[in-house]
Amino acid sequence: MKKITLLFLFLCSINAFSQVKLTSSIEEYNNGTTWRNSSKTTYTYDENKNLSSEKYYYWNDSSSSWTYGSNDSFVYNSANKVVSDAYEGFDSSGNATYGYKENYTYNGNNQVVESINLELKDGVYVNEYKNIYTYSGNKITELVDYYWNGFDWILITDDSSKIMVKYGANGLVSEFLYYDWNGSTWSLDGKDVNGYNTNNKLTSSIYYDWNGADYVSSYKEEYSYDANGNLISERDLEYNNGSFEVEYEISYTFDETQMMSSFTHPFKDKFGFESLTGQDDRFVNKVLVYSNVDYRTTYNYGEATASVKDESFMDFTVYPNPTKNTLTIDNRNFTLKNVQIFNVLGKKVFRATTNEINIAHLVNGVYLLKVETENGNVVTKRLIKN
Repeated sequence: MKKITLLFLFLCSINAFSQVKLTSSIEEYNNGTTWRNSSKTTYTYDENKNLSSEKYYYWNDSSSSWTYGSNDSFVYNSANKVVSDAYEGFDSSGNATYGYKENYTYNGNNQVVESINLELKDGVYVNEYKNIYTYSGNKITELVDYYWNGFDWILITDDSSKIMVKYGANGLVSEFLYYDWNGSTWSLDGKDVNGYNTNNKLTSSIYYDWNGADYVSSYKEEYSYDANGNLISERDLEYNNGSFEVEYEISYTFDETQMMSSFTHPFKDKFGFESLTGQDDRFVNKVLVYSNVDYRTTYNYGEATASVKDESFMDFTVYPNPTKNTLTIDNRNFTLKNVQIFNVLGKKVFRATTNEINIAHLVNGVYLLKVETENGNVVTKRLIKN
């Protein structure tokens, strides 16, 4: 009986490890007559089915091949929590030309209590900033930015920021409150207000600026779901002349005969932040495509990882960085289509379609800048608002 039991457990472990994986995603753009390759991401996983790396490529028309550009790699602890996230871009010789790394520290409840961001300079990672996370029970209540002055972590006037988190009766985030450090105390800068449906699915998030006396509408996101709870559309809206106007919209399609939990995939909540707004289960069924009229991304499952020629990736300059108000993206070598900015909790806080943007309304801190070209290439860079 013992041998049979051990054999059964062994076979179960093999079956779990051989679970079909989401191996890549292909981004395409519509040139008016047909869909053309633009960029590609390949996914690899560790033995615990955690995402271990995302490799990014773009399509080279002249050689009709995928060209390697950058890699995002993850290291986990025994509780399957990310302890290190490193992003690097490479030149034609395979050398890292720029890079960022974030190291995470957890408490006994496996909650992130500290994250330290480092930048690659002259081949060495050096301290840049850190975030300190505060909890009440199992809920994060506060996040504060500190900067490295060469000797110690300090609060800096107009650089350091704070996010306070409020929760509703459903246990999910109702508001994010944003503050700036003015040298002696925290001053209010703005807030996000979230709305949910009866199934506790996030349906809207509205960003308000604080003008010193009142909140002023600025930006809105809307989400809709199918009967199974799958996220089927996202809309970004800008507040203009007293009303919200749709700026951007994407939709998702699914195979409703299969469950996403049946596959190893990269959408696992690595830090627990997505669960704050119920977005950790936005894909119930097998996700196939997300798209709008101009581009689409198709997810591939169970394929072998293809070899890809290593060449230089499309690079560009963002200046000034850090910036207080305006930001310029040098797009002389490509046609810009879309710009998105995400905060440290992974929430999208801004979107634009021009290379010169004003982010004065954003709270000071570190953000992820995501740039998409007309050809569908997608590049991310770190951005500091001070």
